[in-house]
Amino acid sequence: MKNNPLCLLCKSKTWKKGKRRGKIKYQCQSCKHWFQINHSSKAINAKKLLLLHLDGLSFRSLAEIFNISVGSAYNYCLEEMKKLPHLADVTRKYSGRFCGILLTDGKFVKVKQYDRKIPVIYGVDYLSHDIPHYRLALSENYQVCQKFFSSLKLLNYPMQAVVCDDNQNIYQAASYVFPRLTIQLCLTHFLEHVRQEYDSRKQVINQEFVRDIEVLFEAKRNREDFNCRARSLVLKYQSNENYVNTLINISLKKEKLLAYLSHHGTPQSNNLIECMNSHLQGRLETIKGFESFEHADLWLNAYFLRRRTKKFTDCEGKFKKLNGKTSLQISKKRGVDLPIFF
Repeated sequence: MKNNPLCLLCKSKTWKKGKRRGKIKYQCQSCKHWFQINHSSKAINAKKLLLLHLDGLSFRSLAEIFNISVGSAYNYCLEEMKKLPHLADVTRKYSGRFCGILLTDGKFVKVKQYDRKIPVIYGVDYLSHDIPHYRLALSENYQVCQKFFSSLKLLNYPMQAVVCDDNQNIYQAASYVFPRLTIQLCLTHFLEHVRQEYDSRKQVINQEFVRDIEVLFEAKRNREDFNCRARSLVLKYQSNENYVNTLINISLKKEKLLAYLSHHGTPQSNNLIECMNSHLQGRLETIKGFESFEHADLWLNAYFLRRRTKKFTDCEGKFKKLNGKTSLQISKKRGVDLPIFF
């Protein structure tokens, strides 16, 4: 007890109270504060620790690897995330070569101070696979979506088309901010909604109708061919009110479902951003909820920046040429040197 360190808070004498991870724990005799002193000369590489965390390791796993406490692992990551620039500032300063076709979606994340998960809205530039901006909010309402697209306009994103699921808040806000915008509804989401509505995987009686709808959209048809096939379906199923209502709904949304015909290069689905959502979900599962809104915002900013600076390795088809490059390298302005963020 004679050689024990004094309390870090009140400078009183302390007792030794066992060990944890090879380090002696102390307790103050006066204020009862617990603490331990790390005498290790090995410095912690906080950037490496953050990279491992963003790549999927939990704080508990990091604590075991670096021989530190879980709280220390959290604090190291938090301090490093605070040093990173905001995603929008990176876009404003370094990016400029975008195709203008933005795949947009929302992903819900768990924040412990809220009863329900809250959405993060973000977009992926189709040809570069780059993520110019995101917005974390308490709901996915029209006002939030409008602020998201207004921010993109301030970033000089050359918006020409938006591909999204059938979320009116997203495409109405996008059209308000960018009046000449082309809206393409994701056909994958639309067809899945039809399958679920008629429970075609279990209800055999509905399978023929659902299959006819799938055939209607399975190829890139011109408008005349599409209209002809749609009319034939109306005649075929005119005795079934539910089927007719679905066909009427298709007619009302036809311009958005076939928007890819009027804007060259626009994809028919949101599959690219759905793949990124799956990757993000895998990372979120290791966290199991953020401590606060600020923590969630810092982590998402770091995660998206990491995605922008990590080289592609498994792109296929027409995107195979992206392999070996980062999305930020593809979208960066000419003559601009990118800094090292991690």
